[in-house]
Amino acid sequence: MVNVLVGIIGVLLFIALALAGAAFIGPRFMQAMANSKAMSVTQMTSQITMALSLRRGDEGVPVVARTQLMSLVPKGYLKTLPLNPFIGEGGFPFRVLYSGDVESSLYYADIVFGSLGHGNEMLHVCQSINRQANRGDDVPQMALEAGTNVTAMVKEPLGCFQVHSAGIYGEANPGDYVVYSRI
Repeated sequence: MVNVLVGIIGVLLFIALALAGAAFIGPRFMQAMANSKAMSVTQMTSQITMALSLRRGDEGVPVVARTQLMSLVPKGYLKTLPLNPFIGEGGFPFRVLYSGDVESSLYYADIVFGSLGHGNEMLHVCQSINRQANRGDDVPQMALEAGTNVTAMVKEPLGCFQVHSAGIYGEANPGDYVVYSRI
């Protein structure tokens, strides 16, 4: 009889410790996952940015907005093209754009731009990107009046912001979080 009571108490203690551990470690685990995804995405945008800078230096010609990033692979600037890991979750492929009008192909590119999608997980990834860029937890929101001009949002070399409620056609849905890297 004593063995049964000791067994029941042991099982109850195990369950209590498991619940306490999950309550304590769960949020830390989620933050670690967001940090890992943020580091991955910033590494990819930085890799594309460096490849574009090398190409501009070698060829002596600025990169035109909306240039196909795949063109960097055959020329040896990238071994493979980094793919946005958030495409399956509502994100868009990385693009090279002009911050003054991201829908235009008439200007020289000055940013690498990638939509992460929207939702709570993307918010945490975006906050982590901004923390890694020494910008704190704040995720700036793009003003609707800005239209397709993201210049006010991309003043730092690297960061993340939230697109306005109209979205940017072909680049980001309404409310998407966007990672960028200046070229």
